[in-house]
Amino acid sequence: CVLDECAAACPSCVPAGGCGANQTCFDNDTDPASLSDWTCTCDSPAVGAQAAGSATCVLDECATACATCLPGSGCGANATCTDPTATPASLSDWVCSCDAPTTGSNVTGGPTECSYDECTVGTPCGGSGQTCLDTNISVPASDFTCQCDAPSVGSNATGAPANCVLDECAAACPSCVPAGGCGANQTCFDNDTDPASLS
Repeated sequence: CVLDECAAACPSCVPAGGCGANQTCFDNDTDPASLSDWTCTCDSPAVGAQAAGSATCVLDECATACATCLPGSGCGANATCTDPTATPASLSDWVCSCDAPTTGSNVTGGPTECSYDECTVGTPCGGSGQTCLDTNISVPASDFTCQCDAPSVGSNATGAPANCVLDECAAACPSCVPAGGCGANQTCFDNDTDPASLS
């Protein structure tokens, strides 16, 4: 004799409604003496199982391969996928978010673009008198460039402040020596050519 508790109607059998949505019932031992040993197993790609009862199915669209899941290409560089409602009944709700310290918009059901402008974090070029430029904002790579602001002069530097010089005796600026110089029979000396040291 055979008693498939998933197919029969009996006190120990699966209820008339079955295991539940997106679940399949299995009776591993169909001996009539083996009762209440049926199992509800979640249909793939969801995971989960429950002996003699309806299972709680989990479908993490960030970690599973399915039609609505995160594609193999992922969320994009410097981004992480989260599935706020990891159930088979809630699909296409996974979210791509940028990892700190990058910034960008959270995107539901698709990849996002994250950026990291190193010039906006602190003062990478030091104090005043320099301008910071970061042309590669896709990753934090210390590839920003510092350049001297006029009338300061100096070579641009990558990943560090530039070495800028402002000779107030030779330049034209509000605090510099007037166009006529110091006066007859006089010589101008700027003892500190740091652009932050004026007058």
